[in-house]
Amino acid sequence: MRSMTGFGFAEGEGTLGTYRVHIKSVNHRFLDINIRMPRELYVWEELLNQSIKSRISRGKVELRIDFEPRLENFTIEVNPRLARSYLDALETLCKELGLNFSPHIELILSLGEIIKLNKENQCWEEEWDLFRAIFEKAIQAFLESRESEGLKMKEDIEKHLEKISKAAEQLKKHNDQVTEFFRQKLSKRIAELLPQLPVNETLLAQEVVYYVERSDINEEITRIKAHVERIRSLLNAEGPVGRELEFVLQEIHREVNTIGAKSAHLRISEMVIDLKTALEKLREQVQNIE
Repeated sequence: MRSMTGFGFAEGEGTLGTYRVHIKSVNHRFLDINIRMPRELYVWEELLNQSIKSRISRGKVELRIDFEPRLENFTIEVNPRLARSYLDALETLCKELGLNFSPHIELILSLGEIIKLNKENQCWEEEWDLFRAIFEKAIQAFLESRESEGLKMKEDIEKHLEKISKAAEQLKKHNDQVTEFFRQKLSKRIAELLPQLPVNETLLAQEVVYYVERSDINEEITRIKAHVERIRSLLNAEGPVGRELEFVLQEIHREVNTIGAKSAHLRISEMVIDLKTALEKLREQVQNIE
């Protein structure tokens, strides 16, 4: 089981320069990959995307690659016509807005494509094998970080599951007392409304059965226990389990809501609130699982 939160870093040398690879992720409903790197490296974009997709199924992933080229390996191309076009456009914009026009070379260069490093695509294809080793170190550190975080989350989830299991056992005990609870409640109500009349035990028993059947929560408790066991099995399963865990939690929440709607017993109502609190804490953890 892996968390969707993780971080990895690696750096190393290639033939064309030095690479620093940063990769991090946070939770997200789907897989969302954002790659930031110098223009020269975009020849590798599809390879990087495929490598990440083959190992990660969910999370918002940000990959940043910093590159320090060895300039002797490149030719530098300057595009003065593009720089002049940028300058003219900025001057026109300043006139329209009534602003002073005082351009600086740093501003022009920041607009991009003015100065470019040129290298044949074939060289980048050959460089890929060297870079891939650096990238692999970063992504392995990233995956190990997600797994380590996942183990911590697993421990917390198991604690919450134990609370839910104990609460289900307590609900069972209180549910077994419901028959006597309704007998006493109805007897007291009849005595208050019709104090002069004797209690018809047969009719009272029929009413008690009616209310007990309406408020019986044994089926819901059984399903909650089954769902808890399903979550425990998923925690030890291989591969992504986050979405299925979310679905199972929704089912438990539905059963707890049904119990709350059925029961008129004060202690059971209090326990429903405690269960909902535990489920909310569990949901917060599960939302960060891949």
